[in-house]
Amino acid sequence: MIDPLKDTSALIAQVRAGFVPQAEAVGSFGYDFRQVVEDIRKANAEIDAAGIALDTDPRRVAKSGAAQDAAQIAAVELAATGAASGW
Repeated sequence: MIDPLKDTSALIAQVRAGFVPQAEAVGSFGYDFRQVVEDIRKANAEIDAAGIALDTDPRRVAKSGAAQDAAQIAAVELAATGAASGW
């Protein structure tokens, strides 16, 4: 990367636009996509269990820093508690 901030911003835009699959973007940094997904899942479960809301969590906070809408937050809560799957 010549300019990590610009390069990363460009890659995010490409993924969001659907031009580059997320797995390919993760792989471009040398990471295994499945392992990254599992690591994120575990970290989110621990953070959720602790009742912590981080401003870096896109499930709860928009890029602008504002809270996601109530429906989005409710969906996150359902997923975090397993209520949606009947666990």
